[in-house]
Amino acid sequence: MIGLGLSQSLRQTKKLATSLTLQQSAIQSQQLSLRLELVEQLGGERYQPKAHCPACGRELTPTEIIRGFSHDINDFDTTCSGCGHRFQPTIICFGHGTEVELPFFCDCQTLHKMEGLQHLSPQEISKKEPAVYRSAIVHHGGLKSAFAKNNIDYPFQEIHDWKSKVTPFLGRMQDTVIAECCQVSTSTIRALRKKLKISRFTLKVALAEIKA
Repeated sequence: MIGLGLSQSLRQTKKLATSLTLQQSAIQSQQLSLRLELVEQLGGERYQPKAHCPACGRELTPTEIIRGFSHDINDFDTTCSGCGHRFQPTIICFGHGTEVELPFFCDCQTLHKMEGLQHLSPQEISKKEPAVYRSAIVHHGGLKSAFAKNNIDYPFQEIHDWKSKVTPFLGRMQDTVIAECCQVSTSTIRALRKKLKISRFTLKVALAEIKA
């Protein structure tokens, strides 16, 4: 079973943090940062969502960018958390000595744009639709997880040797989120975490890490 998508994950974290409203934003930002770190470890490329409001000059955080999406497949803009102006964000991709800036799509737009691409390898999709490829990884952990949201079993393997890279994130993130990024079942991640005697993720753990 594939885990939650990024927007769903943020909403779930928000639900968990209902009684801790003041820390809610900090927890969501921390969890998104950890997710992006995990994605970098697994795929070797670092992603930085970017949005600088042309109306008021505010620099949005990655969490604010994702919150600001309307989740309309025809609306490519996010909303400035300062003035409410809508504009299109980008994503900067760092890897192997390169730096590329591409459009950043919301989760719904990404799934819509992936229609018909399921017969292409990850390398082919990355070359043909570079912005869609990166958006899929940020929002859904990878192509396989994204295609699964459209009820498509993607036959290509993307993640290799994930067990050697995932240990530092166990217990610091929800098992479902880690599973999605690694493209394995939640029970697989849970079993590994328990084998290593690592306690499950809780808001208390997240808050302690933020305050450290």
